[in-house]
Amino acid sequence: MTRTLPSTDLILAVRPVFSVLPLLRLAVLGLLCGVPGAIPAPVPPAPDAVDAPALPQASTAGMAGASMRVGRPAMPPRAVERRRSHLEREPALPELPRNAARPPDERAQPVYLVMSRETYRRMPDLVRGGEPKRDTLGTELMLVETSARRVPSISERIHASERRCGGYFAFDSRAEAETFLREERSAHSKFSPFVRVRYTVDNAATVDPWLPQVAQDNIRGTIAHLSSYRNRYYAAPTGRQAAEWIRDTWLALAAGREDVSAELIACSTCSTQPSVVLTIRGSVQPDEIVVLGGHLDSIVIGGNGSLTQYAPGADDDASGIATLTEVLRIAMASGWRPRRTVKFMAYPAEEVGLRGSNAIARAHRAQNAKVVAVLQMDMTNYNAGAGVDMRLITDYSNPALQTFLLQLFDTYLAPRGMTRGYDTCGYACSDHASWTAAGYPSAYFFEAGAPNGSYFPYIHTGNDTLANMGDSAQHSAKFAQMGLAFLGEAAKTYGR
Repeated sequence: MTRTLPSTDLILAVRPVFSVLPLLRLAVLGLLCGVPGAIPAPVPPAPDAVDAPALPQASTAGMAGASMRVGRPAMPPRAVERRRSHLEREPALPELPRNAARPPDERAQPVYLVMSRETYRRMPDLVRGGEPKRDTLGTELMLVETSARRVPSISERIHASERRCGGYFAFDSRAEAETFLREERSAHSKFSPFVRVRYTVDNAATVDPWLPQVAQDNIRGTIAHLSSYRNRYYAAPTGRQAAEWIRDTWLALAAGREDVSAELIACSTCSTQPSVVLTIRGSVQPDEIVVLGGHLDSIVIGGNGSLTQYAPGADDDASGIATLTEVLRIAMASGWRPRRTVKFMAYPAEEVGLRGSNAIARAHRAQNAKVVAVLQMDMTNYNAGAGVDMRLITDYSNPALQTFLLQLFDTYLAPRGMTRGYDTCGYACSDHASWTAAGYPSAYFFEAGAPNGSYFPYIHTGNDTLANMGDSAQHSAKFAQMGLAFLGEAAKTYGR
């Protein structure tokens, strides 16, 4: 039987009156002396972020998954210790009487996670009710229950103990999690039986003139703007403001073209932050869709859901959105018209569970949309002398699309002196995992990182800034060239 989790914050509300004063004294003593397990002070519900107009809903909402990055971040020892000590102080899950009233705080509501078995073993005090599962690729998974307030602690523990991010899909109900597992199509995405397409590299007449036009100053300017928000957290007012700015910026690049449209698409679990989708309608095969995407939100470790947390997110993932913006600018300035329909996407709420991309991907599947290729741009601007310029993620993505990306690299980037490497991403990686789970072919080139394979050491901190990436976008410029090659060769050119 499914049992919802109680809130530690309101446990006093259900105690007899005669027991309140001793508990209050204990709580005060704990706050003053740092006693582990002391009762935390109540956290008021977050206010509404913005008074926003109603947005179109993705037809399948409530799906969520968490992101992670490749490599092992070289975190400062003190930072690791602070995070570990914070996690060690996490109070145990208490029990409330059956007739206790459920608190109104949304963060006390139950959340159901699908995570790898390895990750599950590290969470005995943060999750409960582990039920063994497998995806269609045979990955050993666990379906567990926790509370919304504990999701940040789970992410922090993964960050500290596994040296990576995310690693789970999150859902508002057990039924949604069970449905996700039942309909999960990762194995289909490996071979894409739903969309039969042959990837070819034969559109150099379009791609070659584009590549020299990439201007790193443009990319740097977009990173600077997006990282100037205090945060782009999915529930904060600035999170929605950033989405609106991206939509307006992308639409302005289209200069009023009738075959181009842009919209904000909400999902039920993304708070007030919508997805941004710019569509260029295909001229020959409009029912076949090519997607280029990245996430627009940001978060900081220890933010605990605060709407005022300082999370500039310059690399993660302002760099990806800035890269996509430069790709779009060059394509629109050239007057290019695609044979296939192209969608540029900026996903919301990636840092709290791939919520926006999962809703979008599942909506496309529900509509039987023919998505033929998806490219993810998440973190493109950090290279600390890694010896390569970018790394292809080789797991949880489509083999044919991987081969296509390698052909694009060798055809268009290698002659410019660039080199490539490989890495793995693991279960529930960045937003491309949402498309993989929906059965669509997706792939992901990741930033080079450091020589030992570690990624940007300031990810999910207030130090994720341009200043800590040399105040330059030179590495993102390489990804813009990859994006242009992908765009021109996957969507092709009308009249050629």
